[in-house]
Amino acid sequence: MVTADCSIGRGSSKGIYTGRRRPDLEGSELPDNESAVREAIWAAKDLMAEELRAGKPLIRDAAYEVALDDGTVVATVTFAAAADYG
Repeated sequence: MVTADCSIGRGSSKGIYTGRRRPDLEGSELPDNESAVREAIWAAKDLMAEELRAGKPLIRDAAYEVALDDGTVVATVTFAAAADYG
């Protein structure tokens, strides 16, 4: 399981994959929630592309949670939605 750098400040974004959560220990400083959601979308797309190039099945049942420094989740980006995002 990998996580994206999708937190506001240096918070704890979480990757969710088949019910398991892992915090993002690095985090990224992003100016607002919208920027963090865009980052999560592109991180999900990148991971899905890597997996497909490696001959693995498309990951659609995972998600990234975008969280503030205090752990408050402000958005959830599913891989299925990211795959359909323009």
